[in-house]
Amino acid sequence: MTRPLTRLALVLAIGVLATTTVHADSELSMQDLQALDRQHQWSELLEAAARVRPAARTADWTRLVTAAAIHVVEQIERAGTSGLRQAEGLIGVIPAAERRYGFLVGDAGYLGAKGKALQGVVTACEREAIAGCGAIIASLADGVTRFPSGTAKAIALLVGNDLTPAESVHFWALAIDDDKDTCKHALLARAVVRALRDAAAPNQVADAQRAAGTCYAALEPALIDELVATKDGGKQRPLYLTNACPVLKAHGAMTITKKKKCP
Repeated sequence: MTRPLTRLALVLAIGVLATTTVHADSELSMQDLQALDRQHQWSELLEAAARVRPAARTADWTRLVTAAAIHVVEQIERAGTSGLRQAEGLIGVIPAAERRYGFLVGDAGYLGAKGKALQGVVTACEREAIAGCGAIIASLADGVTRFPSGTAKAIALLVGNDLTPAESVHFWALAIDDDKDTCKHALLARAVVRALRDAAAPNQVADAQRAAGTCYAALEPALIDELVATKDGGKQRPLYLTNACPVLKAHGAMTITKKKKCP
């Protein structure tokens, strides 16, 4: 039986609102941020750094923000070993910080630390059987393209269960990179087909196409079944044909159905 993670979901929702709220507070200086850093108040630093005037946001400011974000994800990693609820007050900090400071998701050190923290969150989710974990993990995973072995597949399963199969396809693609035996997983075909059929986001389509190409031998029956089921001839070409035909034409025999629907 799974337990809902309603408080943690609320924390994330508050984080979204916080990033869109205009602060009426006075401006802060680098000295203020450095004081928070010395006091190890890194969550507070990430909240406060946006109040430093843009002209004062030097390379030192960027380094201070990045270091604070790394400290927070390291705190999440440590707290997660005791249970996800121990980390919930910290988890909401990360998506909000990344929305404020877009450079974080381009920093290799930060992403590496976040990948390790996510491994701990995944372990806690699996151990505690908490409903809603997939959505939480998806909100934390932006920018991470490498996980410890086995973690990407675990995330794909959690995200697919909580959100949609299409939203899990990125993690399936990473899981395939980690272990080609993932091609045989029963839920992979559903995620890839749904993404090719329904996804409009270019990154989801690209992940689905990459997974379909790498695992074509295992996925061909599901891909062809969806091809046969897809009706064409309307004013707008179905997304599945637009997204799947490049893969279908590049792999396997060019059957009559392929020739007809993927000219």
